[in-house]
Amino acid sequence: MALTLRSLFFLSTAFGHCSALVGRKTNPSPAAKITVDTSITYQEVDGLGASQAFQRAEDVLGKDGLSPAHQAELLDLLYSVEKGAGFAILRNGIGSSNSSTSNLMNSIEPFSPGSPNARPNYTWDGYDSGQFPLAQQAQARGLPTLYGNAWSAPGYMKTNDDENNGGYLCGVMGEHCASGNWMQAYADYLVQWVKFYEEHGVKVSHLGFLNEPQFAATYAGMLSNGTQAADFIRVLAKTIKAARLDLGITCCDGIGWDDQEAMMAGLQAGPDPAEKYLEVVTGHGYDSAPTYPLSTTRKTWLSEWADLTGDFTPGIFYDVDGPGEGLRWARNVQIAFVNANVSGFLYWIGAENSTTNSGLINLLGDEIVPSKRFWSMAQFSKFARPGARRVEVSSSASLLYTSAFRNKDGTIATQVINNDTTAYDVTLSVKGAKLHSSRVLPYLTDNANNLTALAPVAVGRDGTFQATVPARSLVTFLTS
Repeated sequence: MALTLRSLFFLSTAFGHCSALVGRKTNPSPAAKITVDTSITYQEVDGLGASQAFQRAEDVLGKDGLSPAHQAELLDLLYSVEKGAGFAILRNGIGSSNSSTSNLMNSIEPFSPGSPNARPNYTWDGYDSGQFPLAQQAQARGLPTLYGNAWSAPGYMKTNDDENNGGYLCGVMGEHCASGNWMQAYADYLVQWVKFYEEHGVKVSHLGFLNEPQFAATYAGMLSNGTQAADFIRVLAKTIKAARLDLGITCCDGIGWDDQEAMMAGLQAGPDPAEKYLEVVTGHGYDSAPTYPLSTTRKTWLSEWADLTGDFTPGIFYDVDGPGEGLRWARNVQIAFVNANVSGFLYWIGAENSTTNSGLINLLGDEIVPSKRFWSMAQFSKFARPGARRVEVSSSASLLYTSAFRNKDGTIATQVINNDTTAYDVTLSVKGAKLHSSRVLPYLTDNANNLTALAPVAVGRDGTFQATVPARSLVTFLTS
């Protein structure tokens, strides 16, 4: 039987003593040294998060039987720093459909106005496939970053006259339509979506206009290369400026990290490179993982990734290193931040009624079932907050993988992933920062624990402390 949210929540927040980190051992564990140096800094953190696009927001809002009380608990679990993971980024889909059948996302201009220069016929239902009320609830819990992302322009703006099955935006380089050039009309369309949100009290921070532009999907999508994306970015930037919106442009949500890297040359070319108008370069992890920095001076986000291959696996942190297991996703997050220098990491779906691993949390009627992937991401999101800086950290043990972040309030979050079959006795030293507390707070996720608060560990005046990291586990050490 799946655990209820209340029991899982208790596991994640109870500050009782736990013997998993410190206790009697019949056999000595191998020793390892971990050193954090806060004087060496890297990228700024924007946070972790997920999407609830394609009507998954309605799952959170009770479409399939989730009670109001459990809706509130789920929202806390996703977006509250105090009560849950504190996800900092929500990716909303900007709809391009003229109906809401199946899981389609409604367009704010469902039918063509007749031509690119005709007066648009915008419409706003105050719901946006459930995403608007979800965004209200998330921002009420402290969400700082709302990313509006269009999978496609409406079909009548595209070369194939269809929101699905690929097609290009009419007017970008090499793509012409009998109806005319729709680039300005599409820019106006996106900006109007943002205005509808902001006129009703929800701040949108980032705006994107493509999703996996290398893939002609049977669902909403639009093709583009880097040069064509650059054509539109210049138009969109001028439109945002004219509207006086405080809004960062993103591009291009390539289907894989390598695919996004291949688009960079087009974004950087010419006397007016489109890259300068971007705030974030976004890429996905499906075709290729984020294991290296993209060739850009802008921030980067891993803006979508998930295990789309297996049945939902709620209780497995480590078994056979399967694609949906928690340890695998802890490493995915860590590698993206450490090796690829990303500032943000987004799973595909946060919570949904599904039988697969496409979501972090499964909803079964009125029951909430978090996966170990969710708890692994929470170990980063809850403690490495927006505005933090990644800092240098090293480990003497090859199977102890590490990352560290210094928050704006001075707290330091160090994640230690033990991918070995044995526990390690760790000596961890913090250099370059004066610690103001005499204790360290450890949090553990493994097969038996979900973000469990362990007994505090004493820290010396030199910033050094000792702890035991269990086999096949993720421990976050929070120092202040």
